[in-house]
Amino acid sequence: MTDRELFEILKERIEQGDCRTEQVSAILSEYKNSGGKQETAESLAEELVAVFSGDEELQERAYDIFDIVTGWCPPALKVWEKKKIWALTDGMRFEDEETGVVFNHFSFCEFIKHIMTAYAGMSYEEADDKVKNSFLAYVPRTLDHVMFFSHELDYHWAMLLAHGDMYWTRGIPSDYNGFSEEYLSWAKAIRQKYNLKESYLYYDKI
Repeated sequence: MTDRELFEILKERIEQGDCRTEQVSAILSEYKNSGGKQETAESLAEELVAVFSGDEELQERAYDIFDIVTGWCPPALKVWEKKKIWALTDGMRFEDEETGVVFNHFSFCEFIKHIMTAYAGMSYEEADDKVKNSFLAYVPRTLDHVMFFSHELDYHWAMLLAHGDMYWTRGIPSDYNGFSEEYLSWAKAIRQKYNLKESYLYYDKI
């Protein structure tokens, strides 16, 4: 399968429907097995995102293909073992009709790493590896993505990565209510020490 053949096949799939599927994964696997490179497939997926930039629904399907190519997908859909690790940034802005949020993604992830070292007994290196390979390091594209991050406490996300699913059933607290004064004082000091911004800054557009 040539690069352009892959492009046209995927373009047709986007126009037909859902692309976060085993069928799309199989198409990409066929391309890989014919000698196709992950980096080239990534460039083609970016091109598809640009092609469908005028249609939000179709563009999101193109992004689903991009996620499969770069490894940000369920294990069953993965084609290449190498997962793309993105450089995280602060100051990401997302809006709907009435409100907006500045999401400081780098500071968000760094703060969670420090929670893991202080409250889960992990080294910074261990925490860094867990965070950068987790869903928290996924670069959001929409306000909904940011809202998913913000609907839980940073402390919860840190404990989830450190201890795994259902960690609270093993007596590990999912919040800091029992030690809030200590935690909030620690959090303020850590943000100042490492120059970390607040994760979310909300504002009204009206």
